[in-house]
Amino acid sequence: MAGCLRVSDYAVVLGKTALTDWALQLDAVPVAANLAMQHKQLAQFNSVADIADDLPLAERLVLLLQLLWQQLTRLPDAAPVLLVLPEQLAGEAALQDCLTALQQAFPTLLSHPACQLYPYGRSAALMALAAARQLLAAGEQQVWLVGLDSPVAAMLADTPLEPVQADTQATEPVVWSEGAVALCLTRSDSGLNCQYLASDASVSQQIDEPALAQLFTAVASKVAQPLRRLYLADNGSEALTACWQGQYPRLAGVINIETELMLPAYYTGELGAAGGVYRLLHLYLGYSQAMYNGLTLQCEISEKLYRAVAVFSWQQASTLSDI
Repeated sequence: MAGCLRVSDYAVVLGKTALTDWALQLDAVPVAANLAMQHKQLAQFNSVADIADDLPLAERLVLLLQLLWQQLTRLPDAAPVLLVLPEQLAGEAALQDCLTALQQAFPTLLSHPACQLYPYGRSAALMALAAARQLLAAGEQQVWLVGLDSPVAAMLADTPLEPVQADTQATEPVVWSEGAVALCLTRSDSGLNCQYLASDASVSQQIDEPALAQLFTAVASKVAQPLRRLYLADNGSEALTACWQGQYPRLAGVINIETELMLPAYYTGELGAAGGVYRLLHLYLGYSQAMYNGLTLQCEISEKLYRAVAVFSWQQASTLSDI
């Protein structure tokens, strides 16, 4: 049964580098953050060199997508596009302004009737993945996930930044950045196997995180073997770390001393909604390049509301069994 996923094309543009291959190896070949004073606080950031600092969010997203499109071997003109966007665009007026700018620059971007919008931040990547699996199961030959966000935009548009020496000790742990990530999904008898996928909304602002608590509890009850790695949306922010760390004990039955914590935002910078798509692509490549085996949990935490988790494994073509 063709229930697995393959990525047939992909591209990545980040604030640290606009080159796909480098963007996916920043853990091995890092790019330093820029340092600047703003509001008397030392901040860390990276932005795409070809995009002017003073542009508003919608225009930045258009330019990010233009740079992304240049690296793809084909464009998704005749396929469903699931567009993963920042939470701040969830309002009708803001979303419409952004869509107008994108459609003026890319008239065929959302021309397929099955295209969908996910203005829900980091968690939107896995929410869109659930829809992509349904579309592929219904007969679509390919589905595109495209993540766009620029968390650094608000910082750049604020008061002027004052550059400081590179050896200055940073006081803000988060490296604010931006990104665009696209991947083309197809259905296959082998490849990435999604064993569990769910999302929920956190209606409480308390530290108990009821939505994530429920999701982690469900993972622990459904997984039959230890998780080899956890991909987390952590970026150095104490508040974001607290969201998952408080619920981490709920995974006690499915983690062990060999379980690795994967924190890509520490070397990519904070990518917002694009970060969820980046982490999905990064773990896929880990499996497809035979660097990973076993089970991987991806946990996404949006800034305001949504939480999402997925458990993945890899299914080989020869044995059709998980490794």
